Amino acid sequence: MCKSQKSEASPAEAAADDKRARFDALPFLEVSSAAVRLIPRGKGFVQGVIDWLKPRNVLGSHINYDTGWDNIILNRASVRNVTYHGGKDGKVALLALAPKLINYGIYLETTPKNDQGLISHIFAGKAKIDGVRYAIVYVVREDVNGRRYYEHSLTKMEALGRIDDQALVSTGKPQKRIPAHTFRSEGEPVGTENPRLVRIYHAGESAVDENSTINILKKHLKVNRSAENIQKS
Repeated sequence: MCKSQKSEASPAEAAADDKRARFDALPFLEVSSAAVRLIPRGKGFVQGVIDWLKPRNVLGSHINYDTGWDNIILNRASVRNVTYHGGKDGKVALLALAPKLINYGIYLETTPKNDQGLISHIFAGKAKIDGVRYAIVYVVREDVNGRRYYEHSLTKMEALGRIDDQALVSTGKPQKRIPAHTFRSEGEPVGTENPRLVRIYHAGESAVDENSTINILKKHLKVNRSAENIQKS
């Protein structure tokens, strides 16, 4: 009597399993919003955030190891996009660790060119903001002038806990864990601010739709689509 054989995963399924496994292997970036809460809100807030980021070597060109892209630019426009229209303290504070978020982000997919001639590359990462664990989805915009960091959105990790009923299928590749100390931020006191997802509008560009990017995150990380929509904080 022949033993039943499990059907092999399709290339698409294997790729999704690999992305989920690599995402799960990521340690959490850690950041506090305490310093951001001290920056006065108002007309000068964006400049205040930029001044706070300058000594942390955040602005400039960064590499994503997953794709090998070494020219992802994080600039003043990136800071404005994150701070505009409801960028809460925790979300803004994550900018301090955006270089590492870019470095270790898991590439998910690229969306088609929009009416402004821009294409969007979608990546996933993980962070602990004021002690709360989040899945991060961030967007790198590309046009004729190159790639730049555009925006990030956050969702609580427990909302990603339900995976399609089957266990992940191993791709045979050992998962390298990156030492957690690589991601430690400066020792600021832990606060309680919980960032919220927002839509970002910037002159001359279409908005980033968080529902669309979160759905991309769910698709590639094999989150059970029958589950309730991911909770936004």
